[in-house]
Amino acid sequence: MNATELSEKDLQDLRESLLFQKSSILNKTHEFKEEQSNLSSVADEAEIASLDITTNISIHLHERDRTALYAIEKALGKIADGTYGQCEACSEMINARRLQARPFTALCIECMEEQESHSNLFQ
Repeated sequence: MNATELSEKDLQDLRESLLFQKSSILNKTHEFKEEQSNLSSVADEAEIASLDITTNISIHLHERDRTALYAIEKALGKIADGTYGQCEACSEMINARRLQARPFTALCIECMEEQESHSNLFQ
């Protein structure tokens, strides 16, 4: 199945999946903000260190979710304007299985692999 075989139902299902993921991220963001505002006074250095590590992990996860939220918003916009499923690098249609596995992807497998191989050269 390729991307041109996406039916209206497939697109609707993918849109619903994107909206669910968006909602989940927004709920986590709300919980993160609540958690940060409810930090209590900590008594000893071990608690401070533990809290610092937990906070750093939470911030990292929050930033990853923000990146995903941006990609989800972009994918929803593409569904609305009829360009959903088109690779941003080569303009070919992205395979439907890839879109179903990762509905907010912007690149086909080949372009993603090429991008990753270039980024690995600089690490």
